[in-house]
Amino acid sequence: MKTVRSRRLARLAAAGTLVLGPSVLVTGLAGATAAQASTPHTATVTHFEFTADSADTSGDTAYIDNPATNGQFNAMLFVTPNYDPDGACGCVFDPAPVGVWYDGTLKQWAVFNENGDDMSQNESFNVLVVPLSLSGHGVFVTESIQANTVDDYTFISNSNADGNPNAKIQVTQNWDPSGFGNTYNPHPIGVWYDNAVGLWAIFNQDQAPMPLGAYFNVLVSSSPGHGGGKVALLKATKKNTSGDTAYFSNPLTNGNPDNITFATPNYDPGGQGGTYDDVQTGVWYPGGGTEEGVFNQNGSTPPVHSAYNLLIFPG
Repeated sequence: MKTVRSRRLARLAAAGTLVLGPSVLVTGLAGATAAQASTPHTATVTHFEFTADSADTSGDTAYIDNPATNGQFNAMLFVTPNYDPDGACGCVFDPAPVGVWYDGTLKQWAVFNENGDDMSQNESFNVLVVPLSLSGHGVFVTESIQANTVDDYTFISNSNADGNPNAKIQVTQNWDPSGFGNTYNPHPIGVWYDNAVGLWAIFNQDQAPMPLGAYFNVLVSSSPGHGGGKVALLKATKKNTSGDTAYFSNPLTNGNPDNITFATPNYDPGGQGGTYDDVQTGVWYPGGGTEEGVFNQNGSTPPVHSAYNLLIFPG
């Protein structure tokens, strides 16, 4: 067990208030100081690029120092690894599955490797921050509990997504919303739609059993939480796949390396078919190229028919 994990366990908040069930709405942090409780939450959805340097990294964790996230313990974060932000080629990638957690001592959010591997310096991430005031309308936290979890997946239920196989959903693992949790799920995740029950689910791409007590931040495309970003669906084909990357053409990204794109694997868009891509994915814009791509962080080739929900901001 890495030292950073021991420190993280010691920093867990004493208690919190959650509405438990298939969907969990973070509503507060019991035991927070007056200063924490009064910290204002911006009403604006924020997106930015974050690159972890030596000052930001500790063990498996990279701390985010940004006004949109500092002190905002109830913010909702979504992250996607970005191999070369702005096309400048930081060129660091890590195949470890990632999640986010809030350090109550430092009052900072962080990205961490779920499998405990050391975080690579200069690794970059696209970060989307949804304030608490916009949660609960297609932006929520869900917990894997016995009632909603089967084998390698856990169902989610939300009026913006239920009965809609064409919903575009973004998901990021959240280790400890409002100080709860501390359950690791060291597996790449995706979403899939169960036609039989009319619900979406989060699943482990490598088909490992879903642990109970794992938490996930969820954003449904039709919610105000997407902050004006545009949704799209990428399907990998023989034509658009080269090496470890499936490329996509979109007017917001073509010729625009400054775009900020989030990607979540979608096992069966429209409730049809089903293809696994059992590795951590990221996005990148090749220098000298014209199109953004979703790539497999371990260098493998995305399977034909694999698919990815995209949320795109032009920059």
